[in-house]
Amino acid sequence: MCGMTDPKPAVTDAERLERVSALRKQLDDVRRDLFAAIVDAFPENRGEPPIRGRLAEVSKRADWTREHVANIRDGKVTAEGP
Repeated sequence: MCGMTDPKPAVTDAERLERVSALRKQLDDVRRDLFAAIVDAFPENRGEPPIRGRLAEVSKRADWTREHVANIRDGKVTAEGP
């Protein structure tokens, strides 16, 4: 019939809950990658001289406060928690 589409299959509660688990895992993975990238963005963590203004720039790009980024940089906060 013209204009008719097949109805979407019903999503089960088990599928919804599995999606929550899968998305949480993705979030944890991305958070670990982001924290590692933040630490790596500071040359002093690689044995190089610091770059003036780096904390402000990383904070702006991460959309987090300077204090939070500094805590990540210094290892006071990790992707797994404080």
